[in-house]
Amino acid sequence: MFEPPTVALDEIGSIHMIGVGGAGMSGLAKLLAQRGIRVTGSDVKPSDVVDALVGVGVKTWIGHRPDWIEGADIVVASSAVPDHDPELVAARQAGIVTARRPALLRGITTAFPTIGFSGTHGKTSSTAMAVAGLRACDRDPSFIVGGEISDLNTGAHLGDRDLLLLEADEAFGTFRHLQLIGLGVTNVEADHLDYYRTVTALEEAFAQVAGLTDGPVVGCIDDPGVRRLAERSTVIGYGTSDDAAWRIEDVALGSSPSFSLSGLGDTRRVRLRQPGMHVIRNAAGVLALFGELGFDLDCAIEGLETFGGVRRRFEVKAKIRDVTIIDDYAHHPTEVGSTIAAARTMTPGRLWIVFQPHRYTRTAALAPAFGVPLAEADRAIVTDVYSAGERPQPGVTGRLVAEAVRASGGDVAYVERLADVPDRLAEDLEPGDTVILMGAGDVATIWDQVADRLGEGS
Repeated sequence: MFEPPTVALDEIGSIHMIGVGGAGMSGLAKLLAQRGIRVTGSDVKPSDVVDALVGVGVKTWIGHRPDWIEGADIVVASSAVPDHDPELVAARQAGIVTARRPALLRGITTAFPTIGFSGTHGKTSSTAMAVAGLRACDRDPSFIVGGEISDLNTGAHLGDRDLLLLEADEAFGTFRHLQLIGLGVTNVEADHLDYYRTVTALEEAFAQVAGLTDGPVVGCIDDPGVRRLAERSTVIGYGTSDDAAWRIEDVALGSSPSFSLSGLGDTRRVRLRQPGMHVIRNAAGVLALFGELGFDLDCAIEGLETFGGVRRRFEVKAKIRDVTIIDDYAHHPTEVGSTIAAARTMTPGRLWIVFQPHRYTRTAALAPAFGVPLAEADRAIVTDVYSAGERPQPGVTGRLVAEAVRASGGDVAYVERLADVPDRLAEDLEPGDTVILMGAGDVATIWDQVADRLGEGS
């Protein structure tokens, strides 16, 4: 039996966090600081996320400062931080307790009754939707989301201590460390194979988490991976499938989609502000889990109807000369396809995709699978790979993705340097076009340059 380590929150007066600028670590740092623990944090590069932590009382610095960690009760490192990190080494030499992020998460989910949302895609949006739903029910749940909720300008918050809403991330096996009273699973597909090695091992991890959850597990039964999970674990299905316990029906797509959700002998109409069938499924999953947990669905639906989304999830950044610029985090073939399909429901003109592949390992494993979804765009530009700290692999570049798009019949250009993309776009964009800057790297940083180039042409 897997016995994960635990960091006991009640025994911590001060903590130092290495890699605090990451989406997972920054939320934990904010929650702990709000709880009254003295928090310091370091990262290898500056960012707005690190700067924002200063505002909640976290002392931060950029680079390695081993001599500054003295006095910490514990040093916790992100799963991506290497064992030879100077601050981690110094902590061990000084006799300070060290741990990784999953152990800290286990301590937090031991201290807070926790509802988790997991899956290869959609877990961030689902967790954020759950926050909106419960806040509309006059509750103030604590939450840790792997993105910034647009309506709240944050991804973490210490609210009521009787409930935590958490994005349960499968990367590095993190979600296997959690104690949960309820779990939503959006889908299960091949990803993070640099860690799991095989899809079988990945699916086994999801089955372990489902089996350890002390409460209902709901999953999108439309997804083949979730259906296989339901053969091994008790999963309450939601989706459009005939055998779904929570059935999605009467779907209306477009810029303001709506659907009916039937479950527990009742049917309710739900309206949303974000487009796409994947968004409808995420909303249905949140409501299904809330229904199984006994929450009031009427007020939760009201919360979903006003939910403004998550930063970098189909986020409209600008409209210049009748050209719409959208930023989106999609970096897996299924996510790419879902985002493009959603855009098609609201885009009368040409659809451009600027896609930045994320990680060499993912690109090596999945490059051919990006071909079909990206070919659905009218025009695609593929850049080189965003490394996310990985070492380059021989022969693995964004050109592999571009070639897959071309082989699938798509109109694609390989523009190696991200910095060259704004000028390339400005040459060809026309009124009525929509541009989606897509990927989990720094592709989002060029939206203002694209807007500036368009403005210069007015």
